[in-house]
Amino acid sequence: MGGSKDTDANLPANLLLLCGSGTEGCHGHIESYREQAYTDGFLVHKWENPADIPVKLVNGWRVLDNGGGSQQ
Repeated sequence: MGGSKDTDANLPANLLLLCGSGTEGCHGHIESYREQAYTDGFLVHKWENPADIPVKLVNGWRVLDNGGGSQQ
């Protein structure tokens, strides 16, 4: 329901595909447990650069890049 006028919000390092909606599935879990989502890198504060924040994925911690890839 939010959104941003910041064009950087749609760069690949700031995007993850999640199952569910804002109330169910992975997306619902993140919305229900926001503090944990920040700790795990699924949510990033607007003053942070998503390309600098590691995300806890099933294959370990990864840093997403703006080329659509990731690094450990």
